[in-house]
Amino acid sequence: MVLRLLPLLIVGTTAAATPIQTAYSTCKNIPGDAGWPGPGVWHHLNNTVGGRLIGTIPVAHICHNAGIYPAFNETACVALQEAFSDAGAQTLEPQPGEMLNPYFMNTSCSPFTSQSLPCELGNRAVYSINVTGPADVQAGLRFASDHNIRLVVKNTGLDYMGKSSGHGALSLWMYNLKSIDVIHHYASTHYLGAAVKLGSGVIAGDAYEALNGTGYRIVAPECGLTGIAGGYLQGGGHSQLVTKYGAPADQVLEWELVTPAGEYLIATPEQNTDLYWALAGGGGGTYGVVLSVTIKAHPDGPVAGGTLIFNNTNDAAFWEAVGIWFHTSPSFVQNTTNNVQFLVTNATLQVFSFVLPDQNTSAIHDLVAPFLADLKRLNLAYELKTTQSSTYADSLATAYGPFPYGNLCPTYPIISSRLIPRATVLNSTSNAQLMNTYRSITSDGTWFVGCSIINVAEGSPIRGPHPPNAVHPAWRKAIAYCNPNNPWDWDDPGKSLALKRQLVDEFFPAVEAATPGSGVYLNEMDPLYTGDWKQTMYGDNYDRLLRIKHAHDPHRLMYAHFAVGADEFTLDDEARLCHA
Repeated sequence: MVLRLLPLLIVGTTAAATPIQTAYSTCKNIPGDAGWPGPGVWHHLNNTVGGRLIGTIPVAHICHNAGIYPAFNETACVALQEAFSDAGAQTLEPQPGEMLNPYFMNTSCSPFTSQSLPCELGNRAVYSINVTGPADVQAGLRFASDHNIRLVVKNTGLDYMGKSSGHGALSLWMYNLKSIDVIHHYASTHYLGAAVKLGSGVIAGDAYEALNGTGYRIVAPECGLTGIAGGYLQGGGHSQLVTKYGAPADQVLEWELVTPAGEYLIATPEQNTDLYWALAGGGGGTYGVVLSVTIKAHPDGPVAGGTLIFNNTNDAAFWEAVGIWFHTSPSFVQNTTNNVQFLVTNATLQVFSFVLPDQNTSAIHDLVAPFLADLKRLNLAYELKTTQSSTYADSLATAYGPFPYGNLCPTYPIISSRLIPRATVLNSTSNAQLMNTYRSITSDGTWFVGCSIINVAEGSPIRGPHPPNAVHPAWRKAIAYCNPNNPWDWDDPGKSLALKRQLVDEFFPAVEAATPGSGVYLNEMDPLYTGDWKQTMYGDNYDRLLRIKHAHDPHRLMYAHFAVGADEFTLDDEARLCHA
């Protein structure tokens, strides 16, 4: 089945739009509009940015003999299909106009559709500036403003909300800002210690490889393919080290950025404090274009790790055990530095990563001993394995390696997160409701629920207070964040769209009902969500975030789906971005 038009998204060519007069109108210009810049104007921009303006040619144009740049090559197309499936991040992240998001790709130029279908840009940016510094960003912002063009900011393109894509857009491509600088003695009024300054194009795998052996560890994504300074940190982030050190956004010491108004500045807890607060958890692509971030670096050391698995050999006993696991999960991270990551299907519960920093493997046996006694009582066999690593990067690689990209994290998941409150699992009634929900989600054998047990509560005796930032308050009350997961099927996008609708229309409301008043990890939401996205994604921080957004983006230059202020815009029938 070939699905040519997904809801709310456009797949039209770059030159077939109905012309409209858009000079400072309510809608942004797209190719074909009277206000779209001519070749000479783009050539001038290219000169301004030192020849680093790149016109988008979709990588899958080699799979089509119609549309823009038709260049069908069967052998190359088959190789690209394999690369999409087996090495999506390696294939797409280095491409300025591509994205790791099948929904927003929208089969506009796919290696899996018929060669006779035209290859079109769809939601890919028309042009990208290969950013090397603040002057490039300022030039792009000024050009987008002067010519009334949609602007997007892109690093890896790994964004489930499609923030790094946009029909008819000019993209600021941050991917090649790859600097990693260790600061052994960072000093401010709020922090004294080691730090690391990361260019906004650095992915986690690169950072782990660079820092391993230096004596430092950082709080960063488990998935090596994820960028650090962009949507990850700006969305709050998650990590195996949050229980020990706090949320990833809690680690930020400095943001280096250009505001939408074109001002180049540094935001810290001491200066430009409103932007420092908003950028640390208030969402990416909203308040400015981040060039680099400086975060805390912590002394490295040994890490105890391991795995645990038990299978559903008796359905009633299995789900009783899963309920006990959730109910006792607060004890795994209370007054400890631990993290536990696991998945649940209708056939198994698998802990694929115990992470106990600066401990030895005996601590894992002590940690799970009470739960293993319950498994024995329920006559459920289990397998527990432990490992000892000398550094955090080595420990992480056992589950998520090899770096830099890793092979565990799904590149194209159908996913939507929820923060699970401690109070929910500690109460037998609400915990039972949550278990019934997960049992229903996983019942057909295609969905699994992935979870990470964490503790980033305020006033932890392990960490002390966290810095002021815009991390969703629900994180501080959460014992875990969990995601129903299902892979995207490239051969049947209609099936995948139906799964997204099932997730949004059936599963997510049930999870919300089981966890009232909580929120989500805002980077892991399905874009089709129809609930109260402001409260769900930002909590009580939203109004303050909107004021900061308006103060630094008075002309509403930056827009992203579900970003703060997103409801001030809409898309017309040809995917022009218009003021609502």
